[in-house]
Amino acid sequence: MNLAAGFGVAGVKRFPPIGSVFNTLKEKSKLSLDTNMTSGVGLIEQLSKLIDSQDTAYTVENSKPKVKRKALTVRSALRQIKVEGQPLRVKQACELIRNTQHDRVPSVALARRRTDADGHMSLVLDLDAEQIEGSTYAWAVMTCRKLENIRDETRKLRHMQRMQFLPPLNNVKHGQMPKLDVYERAVVNSELAELDARWAADAGSQTLQEKLIREMLALARGIDRRVRVNLEAFGSRLYGLSTSASDFDLAMSIRVPQTNAEVGFMRFVRHFVVRLQRTRGFQRVVWLQHARVPIVKFVYRTSHGEHECDVSFNHGLGMAKSRMIHTYMRSDPRVRQVLMVLKEWAITRAISNQNAMNSFGVMLMGLTYLAQERVVPPLQLLTTNAMNTRGWKNLAALQQSREQISALYLSEQSEPIRCVQSGEQLPDWRVEGKNAYFLAKSVGWQSPNKQTVPELLFGLFRFYGCEFEPENHAVSLRLGSARIARANLHELKVQMPEMVLGRPQMWRENLRLLAVEDPFEPQVNCARSAQGEWVEGLLWEMRRAAAVLRSGANEGRVLSALFVPPTPSIYCDASVWASVYGRLFPTLQQSVNEHVFDPERDMTPETIIPIEELEAAQIKNTN
Repeated sequence: MNLAAGFGVAGVKRFPPIGSVFNTLKEKSKLSLDTNMTSGVGLIEQLSKLIDSQDTAYTVENSKPKVKRKALTVRSALRQIKVEGQPLRVKQACELIRNTQHDRVPSVALARRRTDADGHMSLVLDLDAEQIEGSTYAWAVMTCRKLENIRDETRKLRHMQRMQFLPPLNNVKHGQMPKLDVYERAVVNSELAELDARWAADAGSQTLQEKLIREMLALARGIDRRVRVNLEAFGSRLYGLSTSASDFDLAMSIRVPQTNAEVGFMRFVRHFVVRLQRTRGFQRVVWLQHARVPIVKFVYRTSHGEHECDVSFNHGLGMAKSRMIHTYMRSDPRVRQVLMVLKEWAITRAISNQNAMNSFGVMLMGLTYLAQERVVPPLQLLTTNAMNTRGWKNLAALQQSREQISALYLSEQSEPIRCVQSGEQLPDWRVEGKNAYFLAKSVGWQSPNKQTVPELLFGLFRFYGCEFEPENHAVSLRLGSARIARANLHELKVQMPEMVLGRPQMWRENLRLLAVEDPFEPQVNCARSAQGEWVEGLLWEMRRAAAVLRSGANEGRVLSALFVPPTPSIYCDASVWASVYGRLFPTLQQSVNEHVFDPERDMTPETIIPIEELEAAQIKNTN
């Protein structure tokens, strides 16, 4: 029986492949119907307890190393125990022990008695099933030293027979964030202050960054005096949402003489990499020259420890994106707080990662929702931050018009792009051939949205978890909405899900269920690496977060309850996700003509994991 795909590390990872979910459910269905296994587990539990109570240990000949183990004959054991209220014959018991041991529990093994010429008795583990045949010489040997370990194994096996599923949590769609009382508001303020301190690099980290930049500039400027070099921090270090332990993301701008500029650029970077490799303190230097944005990764070693660093070259767009996020954060104090909670949540819940969607993509989803709710203005479509009813009306019309959206693409511009509020022509800031304009002025913006940070977070999680339609909608910060029809973003390089959803064999390569438009590179999908299972898991995590916030304070926590890390006690194997993969699982079952999961049949109060209760206990244990 092969359960490796759905149990253990592969089964509890975020988020398991749908094939693992299907196969685990299929095997569980077999296990739940296997009455022999149920009986075998019961027999092993009683046998191990009975053997453990014995005083005499016997030498086991063919064990490595040769050891002494407690044992007793199967016949004598059967005089004292029953399985499911029924007595067993020796042959039946031996068969149950063999089958159960083969499937999962290697705690009790069968053995034969051997007596040497001097009359000394020992036991030989019987690896050949045919040699037992119910003989009175059949012995049961406890091969595990601790009774607790046997109990753990039988508990796991019993769990393997039990169907359990995560609650879909669709009911949060109709819920509301309750008004916080005085105590809960004080708790939220305390939690935000604690997070703010964590997500602000300390003075020592800033000093280290400055030292690193000075050393790297000295190395680079010593290569060729004719080349102009500059080096700056970007990403979370620039817009101020990094911890003291965060990686250093740096952008190096390089200007070489015009003659053979491209060749000169590559030669310069090659020399720079060699210099890094030969300089003390710079370790494990790797040049990823074929990445979409070529970077050099290395570890900067100091007396304070090791620090992961990335350096990109002539990455002006990366700097522009970081500066725009910084402007958004300065426009309203709630923005930093919402993004801070969102980033902490994505990390502690093991959601954001480079193999699916990194924290930049998560930040874009958060900012787009805030723009959609008018907490911040659409900076790329304005020359003024004084938005009124006319401006919002023009923006709404733009978001729903394929023609107006098309007119914003550089390749299709027949007229200048104009501000949705004033009608003035928008500046054209070209960076790496792209229009990287945004309103860099944040002073004076007055948001019409007066919601609190918890209310905004609840709305964000509920929207993406319940209202957002990933197969039809795209997330576009540029246009200030996560309800943009995918079909209207015709430069976005992502296949429409409807063309792939009906063909499970194409999901791994072609299904991109989530579309998050890059604000300055509208052809780039920031979720291009996210598999369908990851997207389904992400949206479920959004619903879980909304449910947590709706429940209010728990053990003195409100926001912090969002950050309870996922544990195997809840996400115990791959099959629990069948109830979550609602866009994928029915199609997969239909394509293979095997129906191992039916929500109406299988989702009962007994099979739904009480996640709220289990997480509450987890919080209590950590306090």
